[in-house]
Amino acid sequence: MSSPNGRLPPPRGGEIEPPIRPLDGPLLTPADAAELLNVKTSWIYEAVRTGSLPCIRLGRHIRFTRGMLEEWLGR
Repeated sequence: MSSPNGRLPPPRGGEIEPPIRPLDGPLLTPADAAELLNVKTSWIYEAVRTGSLPCIRLGRHIRFTRGMLEEWLGR
């Protein structure tokens, strides 16, 4: 649904959505991310669950880009 000016209406409930960025490479699975960060896959799932590691959610699946993980490491 779009408004007359061609933009999407604001999210309901005052939620603020993060800005949409183009992908900077292929999507990585949690196993790929764990290998890249040299941690266990279970650590990846726990970090996503607690909100300390950003991810892309595709339905019930979580994915990452290398750029996202590098940006997170640089914090």
